[in-house]
Amino acid sequence: MSLRRIDLNLLVVFEAIVAEASVSRAARRLHLSQPALSHALGRLREAFGDPILVRQGRAMEATPVALAALPEVRSILAQVGRLLSHGGRFDPATSERSVHIGASDHAAMLVLPRVLPRIRQEAPSLRLRVLHAGRADAPAMLRSGQLDLALGIFNTLTADLQSQPLLEERYLCAVARDSGIRPPRTVEAFLAAEHLNVLVQGDALGLIDEALAVRGQARRIVLTVPHFATAPALLAGSRMVYTGPESLLRRPGVAATLHVATPPVELPPFRTQMAWSQRTDQDEGLRWLRGCISDALARP
Repeated sequence: MSLRRIDLNLLVVFEAIVAEASVSRAARRLHLSQPALSHALGRLREAFGDPILVRQGRAMEATPVALAALPEVRSILAQVGRLLSHGGRFDPATSERSVHIGASDHAAMLVLPRVLPRIRQEAPSLRLRVLHAGRADAPAMLRSGQLDLALGIFNTLTADLQSQPLLEERYLCAVARDSGIRPPRTVEAFLAAEHLNVLVQGDALGLIDEALAVRGQARRIVLTVPHFATAPALLAGSRMVYTGPESLLRRPGVAATLHVATPPVELPPFRTQMAWSQRTDQDEGLRWLRGCISDALARP
């Protein structure tokens, strides 16, 4: 590849085309015409010596070369963005930067309503994009520059990532009020029950099942979904048990449909954290945003 054939705008196009696996969707995302994107794709194919996108049946797919290059391209774009942001002091009142936040739907519901009013007031042109990311995916996405910040549960992080605790809550067991049953009161009943499980995309095993596995125990999971918000509604008309964070099960409109109780098994606290890459630790804009989140979660 010749650097003379590549400019930053082409790398932005590359990231969008590979991520979307579609010229038309990439064009909409970048607010450019489809002919302009097709022309840019031709330049990228020449520069990389690779098709970038190939047709598989009715759909387009990114090539292995393009997929392998995607994390590096994202890292380059993130580094350039940080470099340019340091060219002048961050001013929330005038900043038009975009910030990518990775979070489960529960973390997003927990954090964003508390912090958005301040962000909209003090940084009205700041753009936030929230991507669905679990504790397995988020660290790699932070390292690659795909994410600027992650919200969720992170048991262990390597030295190149920083974290800050935001909120700690307990787990509760819930069953639907129309189920004719009550939450299990014994370990035996808990393990024998039919369980609804939430597992964010990328996570191999949830915290509850990890805690049980340490004691040589396992529960009977009959349904697994990727979003916390769907769990309470899915209990209706079933005898499933859902064990989830208290703030979700006590939400107005949710609590009235459930019977809840303390789980009969010992579980770790549900700790929501904020994580970011060491590379962005001194980024003024992200420091301001992290401060907003920290302040919002510190208030009752």
